[in-house]
Amino acid sequence: MNLLSNGLSILVDHWQLAVSILALLYAGQRLVSVTLRAILGDSLTTIEYVSLGLAGWLAPVSLLSLLWMSVGMQQIQQSWIPFWLLIVIIILPLSRFKMRPKPDSTPTFVFLILFIISAILLRLAFVSGTVFPLYFDSATHYDLIKNVLGNRIWSASTYYHLGFHFLAGFVTSTAQANITSGMLILGQVVLAVLPVSVFFLVRHETQSKAAGIFAVILSAYGWYMPAHAVNWGKYPALMGLGLLPFGLSLMYLIHRRGRETSPSKRASLYALSGVVILLSGFAHSRTLVVYAIVILAWFTGMWWQKLPKVPRVLMFLIVAAALTTEVVFIRQQEILARLFDPYLNVGLPITILVLLLSVFALKAHPGSTFVCFISICLLLGSVFIPVTGLVPGYGDLTLLDRPFVEMLLFLPLAWLGGFGLAGMENYLRNSRFGSHLRMEYVSLFVLALVTIYSVARYDFRPSDCCAIVGKDDVVAMDWIDGQLPVDARIGIAVTEMKVMASDSFEGYSGGDAGIWITPLIGRKTSPLPYVSDFGQQNILDSLCRSDIRYLYVGETGQRFDDSQLNANPAWYKPLLFMPGTKVYEVIGCE
Repeated sequence: MNLLSNGLSILVDHWQLAVSILALLYAGQRLVSVTLRAILGDSLTTIEYVSLGLAGWLAPVSLLSLLWMSVGMQQIQQSWIPFWLLIVIIILPLSRFKMRPKPDSTPTFVFLILFIISAILLRLAFVSGTVFPLYFDSATHYDLIKNVLGNRIWSASTYYHLGFHFLAGFVTSTAQANITSGMLILGQVVLAVLPVSVFFLVRHETQSKAAGIFAVILSAYGWYMPAHAVNWGKYPALMGLGLLPFGLSLMYLIHRRGRETSPSKRASLYALSGVVILLSGFAHSRTLVVYAIVILAWFTGMWWQKLPKVPRVLMFLIVAAALTTEVVFIRQQEILARLFDPYLNVGLPITILVLLLSVFALKAHPGSTFVCFISICLLLGSVFIPVTGLVPGYGDLTLLDRPFVEMLLFLPLAWLGGFGLAGMENYLRNSRFGSHLRMEYVSLFVLALVTIYSVARYDFRPSDCCAIVGKDDVVAMDWIDGQLPVDARIGIAVTEMKVMASDSFEGYSGGDAGIWITPLIGRKTSPLPYVSDFGQQNILDSLCRSDIRYLYVGETGQRFDDSQLNANPAWYKPLLFMPGTKVYEVIGCE
């Protein structure tokens, strides 16, 4: 109850921003549902249209944000009036299309609505526990959103995925909110709705609503990914993941239902799928690699199903052996081993359950199950495939990096779990005990057990690992802005960044709140390793040569050792001395 009340308090405190985002969620959901119904007619059930609308709400909202920002509306937006007129114009025509669930779909419809409401409140509790968006990536996103709002698109163009920044800029400008609140609340709403996007594929493929709901619960609370990515400030990746299942669902519909529609409507479905894929890539470019991987896995799965039984079994054993080899090898790599932390440490019981259920999935839905296994195998392999010179401004890369794959693995696992539960239902229904079992009660028991276990151990609060801004830091930023010279250059703590299989140096990442100085107040900063020994003459000489006249010691994170600064009063003079944060002047150069 404390989490729910904290989430509710965030809604109340930021009601303009929250209402804006929720209005966009509703409008986007309705627009997607109505559009797909116009294309596919009665070939899908009402609950499938509702779930697809929730899966795809980001697509029209992203397009709207691109239009809004591209015509410079953020420069003239002074009130809510234009925004609300726009939302009313969108919603009123859509309200004529009623989507009343059939009686057998009502419980599922109610579940999805209650799930969304509770998930939003639980996720917003995260916001109540943090001062700023977490980790050093968030400072970069803040700066990019400022560039978008200031119509300085070209200064942000070196960063190759800007979808989240356009959307966050759109939301904050229309709601007249600050950027940090916009990032935090928008990110949590995207995260809260994301699990519903896995429902459609499982429900349509298995015709089991319980299996679809099970996949939703697994993706929401089964593992601490993708939610933990917010602690890393991975907002663009989160938005890309929010669009990815919808794009895959559209591709699935083209395969399953494309031939049943007229050529013009089939063309519309292709066009819609293409737009969503492009929007996914604009949100995060590596989602394009994931689409390619899933397409390859899908064609491989169709070919596999046509094989005779013996070659089919042999092929599956080869894939299973390759997957096992990848897991063992990755676990032995210091940098890559963390890829499995959400799934083999705290999440191990849920992962074991999914693997056990996959036996039933393979029997009842062999093609879809094989596609999931192939996809996991290719996703893991992609962290070893080098890509050099493809992205301007970036050196050595791999197709997918370790954090992105770590965030992404929940998707095929959740789908496997859904297919597995449906397969178990079929097995029990056809067993000798089938006449004595009520399948809905069996499924309800599994759903309740997994939900209670997962939610009870789930941590909705910000992780201590990634908080680099404290309350003292916020005060210090204001002090620096008002007290230090405008042209002052400030040394800030950074740490080496390594996330690729090669274990090669990839640059520096912010160690403490100093990384926020330039985005927030526009002061010049210079990165220095947080392990710098300020008692050494060569370090002082380096500061003097670089014209670094001030040093920032943050309240938390990987910060400079201020005891070294205090031990050399002839070189460093404390200007601001708070319990957590300090600012020193470098006086040893004089």
